[in-house]
Amino acid sequence: MEGWIRIPKQLASYSSVSTRTTEDWLKNGLRFVKVGACRLTKPEWVDEFLISHEVSSGSQVDQIVDDVLRGI
Repeated sequence: MEGWIRIPKQLASYSSVSTRTTEDWLKNGLRFVKVGACRLTKPEWVDEFLISHEVSSGSQVDQIVDDVLRGI
């Protein structure tokens, strides 16, 4: 997808989340521009934001929990 995505409806559709979730993303650092009353973001900004919140299945927390449970 090229160009700009309107917030919140097109962003919600692009990301398969609710419009409420998109508002939370804006509060938590998703880049956007505001032109008058129109808020826009770029697909690559959305992708970067989502990647920055990636959770791996082999996280350090998982390892600690596994170690603690083994000791019980």
